[in-house]
Amino acid sequence: MLLYSGKSLSKPKVDELEATVRKTPQSIDERVVLIGYYSANGKTPSDRTRLRTHVLWMIDNHPEHPSTAEPSLRDLPDDTDGNMQILDLWRKNLESRGDDLAVLKNAEKFFFGKDPVEADQLIHRISEKEPNNREWAGELAQLYRMFGIPGERIDDPAQRAAEEYKRVLALTRNTAAREALAGDMADAAFKLGDFAGAAELAKIYLRGNDRTAPQRANTILGRVAMRSGNVPGAKQYLLDSSKPDAEKDVSLAGPSMVLAKELLEQGEREVVLQYLDNCLSLWPRGENVLQLWMAEIKNGRTPKFGNLGF
Repeated sequence: MLLYSGKSLSKPKVDELEATVRKTPQSIDERVVLIGYYSANGKTPSDRTRLRTHVLWMIDNHPEHPSTAEPSLRDLPDDTDGNMQILDLWRKNLESRGDDLAVLKNAEKFFFGKDPVEADQLIHRISEKEPNNREWAGELAQLYRMFGIPGERIDDPAQRAAEEYKRVLALTRNTAAREALAGDMADAAFKLGDFAGAAELAKIYLRGNDRTAPQRANTILGRVAMRSGNVPGAKQYLLDSSKPDAEKDVSLAGPSMVLAKELLEQGEREVVLQYLDNCLSLWPRGENVLQLWMAEIKNGRTPKFGNLGF
């Protein structure tokens, strides 16, 4: 990529490119390479001035260019005035070129970490233009994970998670993606430590029709229970994840063992043995593996479980 190629330029080459730009201001590639150079190597006030000049020119004249979405063109180091000018240019671009999809996408990258309200609006505008592009539902979910719902104050984590899900679902057109969405968001919330949100999303997921929901959702709910000290609840969720309605998933991928492993580490051998026994009917082709694991647990050992997903 041009930006990265600029990092290793020699000073004579930089001077040559600067001369080219002065002679032919529309030399886009040369400007992008110079931005890469000054971003990585600029040390003097003159370097910072040149970086600002090229960045502002690109955003002003070619906001549709892919480079304007890059971090090097979003933030100028130690240049508050320059960054204010970048902000002003993006607002101007949205007014004058608000129907240009490429401009909208680059603007969304710029505003994502700076103005979540504007980013939320841009994601919805872009999604209207690309209704079948799953990227924008994912981008909205990421925005909500990082900043919450812009302009909304919802203190209850479960209520907030449900509202976020509702809004992201509205942007999700693909049937399979809609069915899996609550589970995907539950996974993401769990990994971020938002256990109340993860539990609420897992419950929503259980009410859907996705093939993986019985195993996946109950596993998340059980892991949340473990983190709140509710071991009896976690044990029940483990058993619920091995009920007959989990067969469609377990028969293909095998049972998830992550919750079982956590319970086993707490000395809960009997419930794990029951879980594995339940899985014998769900995963016939894995009978030998399941029997081996059961034998190891009965002998006081912790097996090396395979599927530690979810």
